Amino acid sequence: MELTDNYQNLSSIYQELSIKKGQLAKIDKKELEKSTFEKTDTVVLGAEKYDENDYQRVLNKFKNKDSEIRTHEQTHASSAATTSAINYNYQVGPDGKLYAMGGSVRFDTSIPNDPQSAKIKLEQLKDASSSVSSMSGADSSIAQTANLNKMLLESLKQGFNYEN
Repeated sequence: MELTDNYQNLSSIYQELSIKKGQLAKIDKKELEKSTFEKTDTVVLGAEKYDENDYQRVLNKFKNKDSEIRTHEQTHASSAATTSAINYNYQVGPDGKLYAMGGSVRFDTSIPNDPQSAKIKLEQLKDASSSVSSMSGADSSIAQTANLNKMLLESLKQGFNYEN
């Protein structure tokens, strides 16, 4: 009787192994089909479907935007003290190269204790943020904040007291 129980246990183990082996074979087959599909899944541009003018038009847009963004951010950086290098956001163009599609400059916004130095620095921040031909929302906000802080500094210098 003990021999029969051992045989049945072994039989059930082999049966489970066979089921698992079949499941693994199905997974392997799906993975092979998937990798074969990915290898052959390519886009072939035929001569009649490929338009060189469209390609050049899109490529020129990427190049123009890149140039515009770099000039914009470099103008900001050259006008006031910064705390880090210019940070660009890139996108891959149709030729596989990276093009700047956005950017930012971190201005040094610390205000000196000396009122005259503070006024000069706030003026520099205002000028640096508004020095470009097309101001972004962030540029406008920085210029406005610097101008308001400069006005507040001047009013405190003249002796206005805002306490009740």
